[in-house]
Formats: sequence, structure tokens, C-alpha cells
Amino acid sequence: MTIHLSTSREFRLRITELEYSNLSNKDFIQEVQRIYLEEFGEVLPANVDIFHSSESMRLEGDSSGYDGTAIHFKSKENDINEIFVISQGSQGYDDWTYNIKAMFAGKDYSQARMTNEFVKDVKNEFHISENDNTVSVIGLSHSLAHNNNTTALLLYDTFDEVYSVNGAQTNYYQLWVADTNFQREVSKKFSISPHNLSAIYNIDPKALEAFTKDYYSQKANRVHQTISYDDPLYGTSGVRGFVTLGDVDMIDTNPTYNGIRELVDEIPDYVIEDFQQLAINYTDASKKGGNDQVLKALVGFDPDLLEGNAIANLSGTYLLDQSKFSDMVERMNEKVPKLLDNVHVITQNGDTIFGKLVEANYITTDQKNELINVFEEVEKDLQDIEDIIWKMDQIRYDSVIPQPPPIAGDAILATRLYHNYTQILSHLETLNKEEYKQLMDTIVSSHSIAEMLEAMRSGNKSYQGTDMVYSTSQNGEPILVNISASLRMYRDGKSIIQEKEEAIRRFELAVNREIEEEYLKQKHQVFTKVNDIEQNPAHYSMYLRKHIYFSRISKTIRHISVHESIPPLQGVDFDYELSALRKQVTKGYDYIEKYRIAIEDLFREDDRVSKLFSLI
Repeated sequence: MTIHLSTSREFRLRITELEYSNLSNKDFIQEVQRIYLEEFGEVLPANVDIFHSSESMRLEGDSSGYDGTAIHFKSKENDINEIFVISQGSQGYDDWTYNIKAMFAGKDYSQARMTNEFVKDVKNEFHISENDNTVSVIGLSHSLAHNNNTTALLLYDTFDEVYSVNGAQTNYYQLWVADTNFQREVSKKFSISPHNLSAIYNIDPKALEAFTKDYYSQKANRVHQTISYDDPLYGTSGVRGFVTLGDVDMIDTNPTYNGIRELVDEIPDYVIEDFQQLAINYTDASKKGGNDQVLKALVGFDPDLLEGNAIANLSGTYLLDQSKFSDMVERMNEKVPKLLDNVHVITQNGDTIFGKLVEANYITTDQKNELINVFEEVEKDLQDIEDIIWKMDQIRYDSVIPQPPPIAGDAILATRLYHNYTQILSHLETLNKEEYKQLMDTIVSSHSIAEMLEAMRSGNKSYQGTDMVYSTSQNGEPILVNISASLRMYRDGKSIIQEKEEAIRRFELAVNREIEEEYLKQKHQVFTKVNDIEQNPAHYSMYLRKHIYFSRISKTIRHISVHESIPPLQGVDFDYELSALRKQVTKGYDYIEKYRIAIEDLFREDDRVSKLFSLI
């Protein structure tokens, strides 16, 4: 017997979304069980265990940024033994840095390798031999995770099946670096040297894409994708490097917009190639260190030398080390023209790029003109920076015999340079307008699992975010009920009331133990002491001698009679308070049940809702 995962896209999407929730293992399991119950109307017929990549010994010290969770469904009685590995999509800085290196530049595949290492540790954790092929291992993925899971399948046979939503597609440049067999076959097919790792970028992208699909066709049959036409990653998946593998189900999740695929497809390949080279340079630069090294490698710009008062800063630099400034000038003279070329590509194609955004209903004509103007102004400032850097460079190398650069000339040019730098930042502030932020939110939302689920309506069932919603009507008026929220309220409400009931029980026990039982214990100790005094009076003669002392005459106590009076325990009757607390518990249960009955009455002709409440 296998569970319903492979037959329910909605279930796959909803548990994939759980990976972003940062739940404890206990809460993660509880949510998996609830989602299964909602989707299939029955209790999950297997035990669930969770293992997170943060617990993996194989990933200790890993710097790739990989993150994932393994779910083990097991039941001997129902013959269930399956593992689902949810690899997490782009989240933090490390993931987006990896996006550039791996998927755009095709220079890194470390997260795919760590995916495979994690699965090895998962099998070990769940006591499954690495070579045991009887236990299905299924990869679930969204965004970047599709690239990780699919690449791991192609390279290492990590998964039996991969199911993805709005995935970042596989990159054949990445496979060229990672797969020596693929590298060898590409070299034969296109007559390039396998030792020249840059030669592949000169191959016609369409021819290389077709060859890649054919080469991996058998393994690609195990890849299943659901993609939104409006997903921004789908919009860029047609550019050089990307190859879409497996069967793909396309869904229009936001009919109001046309998506950005048509826009990107009209960008010439040489433009994409130019940006790709920039990504490759970034990848190589990042290996040397952090962002400061990347900045120097790509632009040659050192803001510390120009920030604030340029003349004052340059004076300090000249006094300490003139070469720092001269080196920056030389670097910028080499790097800035390349950056200017990239911006020039945008301004030259501005009508096409931003015009397509207008056609796709993302922006208005006025916004199109404003955005074009922003990039034109940025280009002007970059052109001025290029001119300034050229003049600074001439100061140093115009003479046959190089002369020490004059500080006054450098300072005036540096002041202009810093002015242009701040001007560019000012122009780019336009992009922070609320309307453009909303535009980005709209585009990004189409990448989400929530929007995909919302597009999957069936009968009276739909989704709000990742919650299941049922629809009905009364007196001709439509009514939407968030079933997931209702079940959570019912389950959690009962749980809270049960906790309160347990707290009342503990309080009652504490009253008995700490007050009544302690009173009886102390009373018993007093009577025990009284009995001892009366039965052994001679033992207590020392107390008499403290008050009456006869130096020559010895006195003996023959009898002691204690007249005790112990009042009954008063002021500790909590019956009223306990009764009031119990009434609150009863009212709580009554309220929860009335809430359940009210929802069930809305769907009295559909016994699924009643069944869900009973099973939760």
C-alpha cells in the first residue's frame, strides 16, 4: 500500500509550503496529519518521523546554503515505507547568491550535491540501506529547490520521482561542470575540448538545449512540474542555459496579467549572454571573499576613499598610500565601461522591455516613461563617471615619464565622481515608490505556492493561501468557510480547554496536598509530641531546670499533663472557586461544540465536514 501523495497535487503543495514555516518536528508532524485528513477525509494510515538538514552530520560545516526536511511515512500493518524530501526554495542571501552562481552562470552545483548527501543521511537516520531500492524516495520542491532536486536526480539518481511547483529550471552549463559523462558527449557532439570549460558558452543555445533534453530523457520522465504562466522564474526560463525537463502542467494563476515570459523571450540572446558573463565574473569574484571583494572585482569602486569629504579623504590617502587611489582609478577604468554597457542595453531596449510590461498590464504608460527616464539618467551618470575615470587615468599616464598625480586635480574629479554616485542612488530611489513595490509584490506572488493553490478550485473546494475553503449558500447568498482554520480552532480550542481542565485538577490536588494534608500532618506531629511528653515526663526535666534551679536538692518530674487546643482549619475552602472554574470549562466545551454544529449545519448535505470534525 502507498499513501496518496503521488496522486494529490494539492497535498504535495501544502506540505511543501510547510518547509517555510520553521515548525518544530512535533508541530510539523501534526500539520502533515491535519493536511492529509483535510485532503482525503481519513486519518493518515502511517507513523510520521521528521529529520531536518540541520540535524545531518554530513552537512556539518556546509556553506552551500542547502536546507531541507525529510518525512518518513511508515506502517508495517499497511505496508507503507516511503520518504519524502522537501528541499527548501530561495530564502536568504546564500540562496540568492547561489541562484546567480548556479542557475544563471552555471558555475556551481554544491546545493544539488548537498541534496544527495542529505538523502544519504536521511536513509541512515531511518535505518534504510543506501542500496535499498524498495523504499521510495520522492523529492518535493519549489523555486530553487527544483534545480537542486532535479540536478541531484540527474547526477546521482537521488530520487525515484521529483514533484515541483514554479521551479528554477535545470541549467545545462551547470550540468556541463558537474557531469563528466555529459561533458564528454557534448564535446563529441559539438567538437569542443572537454578541458576548455568556457567553450560550451560558444555553442548555439537552442542546439545545446535540444541535446540536453535528449541526453537526459529517460531520467527526465521521473520529473513532474506544475508551473504558473505568471511565475517570474517561468518568465526567465527561456533564456540561454535553462532547460525544462519532465512533464509540465501549466496553469494561469493570475488572469489579470500576461506574465513576463514574452518580454524576456524578446530580449536578444547576445544581451542575455552579456549578463551571463557578468554573473560568471561575479561567481569568480565571490570566491576571493565577501561583498567588498565582489564590488572591487566587478566595478573597481572603493567607496571608503570617496565617501563624505572627498578632498579630506584623498588627503589622508595621499599621505598614507597614494597607490590605493591610483589602483582604484585603474580598476574602474577597466570595469566601469562594462557596467555602462549593461545599462546601455536596458536603455536601448527600453521601449521593448517596459512596453511589454505595459502590454502585460503590470505598469501604465506614464510609469513606463518614468522607468525609462530613470535608466537614461543612470546611464548619463555612468557616462560621466567613465569620463572622470579616464581623466584621472590620463593624469597618471599621459606623460612619457609618469609624474606624481596632483592632489588638487584628483580631489576635484573625485568630488564629481562622488556626486555622480549619489545621483545614481537618487535616481534609483524612484524604484522604491509604493506603486513599484506593489508591482514587485504582484510578480513575486505569482511565484508562490499560495497563488498556485488558489487557482486549483474543484467543486465547492478552493484554497485561501494554503488553507482549504468550502463554499455553500443560504437564501441565495454565497458563504465561504475556511475549513482549515475551523478545524485548527476546534482542535486547538479543545486542546486549550483540556489543558485548563488539567490545570484545575492540579490546583484541586494542590489544595488537598499543600493545605489540608499538610494541616493533618502538622496536627499529627503535635499530638505525637504531646503523647511523648505525657508518657515520658522525666525526659523533659531540663525545661524545668531552666526556670527553677536548686543547687543542692535534685528535683524529679513525675507527671506532665498537656491541655492542647487545636482549632479546625478555616478560610481554605476553595469549593466555590473550583466550581466556577469547572463551569468555565463546561461553557468552553459547549461553545466549541456549538461552533462545530453551526458549521456542520451549513454543510448538512455534505458529510465530509462532519467527518473531518470527528476525525480531528
